[in-house]
Amino acid sequence: MTTRALRQSRTVVPVDAGLAFGRPAISYPVKNRVGEAPCWNDHNGLLQWIDVRGQLLLSLDPRSNQVSQWALPEPVGALCVCASNRVWLALRHSIVEFDTETGVMELVAKVECDRDSNRLNDGKVSPSGQWFVFGSMDDRAIKEQVGALYCASVTGQIRRLFEGLTVSNGIAWSPDAKTLYFSDSARGIVMRAAWDEERGEMTSSPSVMAWLGEEQGRPDGAITDCLGNYWSAGVSAGCLNEISPDGLLLKSTPLHCQAPTMPAFGGGDAGTMYVTSLVRPHWESPGIHDGALLAFASPTTGALLPVFKA
Repeated sequence: MTTRALRQSRTVVPVDAGLAFGRPAISYPVKNRVGEAPCWNDHNGLLQWIDVRGQLLLSLDPRSNQVSQWALPEPVGALCVCASNRVWLALRHSIVEFDTETGVMELVAKVECDRDSNRLNDGKVSPSGQWFVFGSMDDRAIKEQVGALYCASVTGQIRRLFEGLTVSNGIAWSPDAKTLYFSDSARGIVMRAAWDEERGEMTSSPSVMAWLGEEQGRPDGAITDCLGNYWSAGVSAGCLNEISPDGLLLKSTPLHCQAPTMPAFGGGDAGTMYVTSLVRPHWESPGIHDGALLAFASPTTGALLPVFKA
């Protein structure tokens, strides 16, 4: 499969988004349906992310406030940054490589073609840059535990790591790369397992680290900081939840959007925290920060996501 996508660019003026963690916040009103997967690309100084239901890859140049976007042929569930201008994207049932300069998209691998009601969802590059771990979810209104967690090598070989998830999400690693975290958003659970980074596999059965319900904020996308704490977007409660490595909810901080979806560290010094958000189809009057990209000085010390070595 080889396709092309054209770049469209516009200037998006940020607006005041109040305070986040006591720091001034701004938001870029990009009107995403389901913004997800923010990744800082240190090669070009851009923040890249996706709109799942809008079927878009997007980038922000915070120096000029220019937002570029590329229309994709299918819903997109995950993004990882490769070298130069390339990214890998998880479409409905395939992993593809996309060149943002040429607009050329090439098939890497097919995934879950036998599970029509599923789609791929959420993914992260492992600490060494050798693995792209991503998941799948039941895309029906009434969901079942038919999703899974996968690991892709830099050559495009796919292995299934774990099954029995409803909505796979929240993939992240401990700073020492010895623990893999992930969540099942539909069931409100965050899980952890021992991880072998050299082999790209779990070396223990996953166990439940934390439960987060509707009022606390069901766990969506997540990152870990340099202290090992797990920062989870509470998509049902408009907040970010900071969870210790032993599963204690340290702090829940409200944001000026109703449904944050994933945080990320950005800027060359990882000193900015970016958060994507979504808009529910049934909301009659979404606010200006709903579906926006939020940005504020990071409340913790973090690190940029690794570049995938594909």
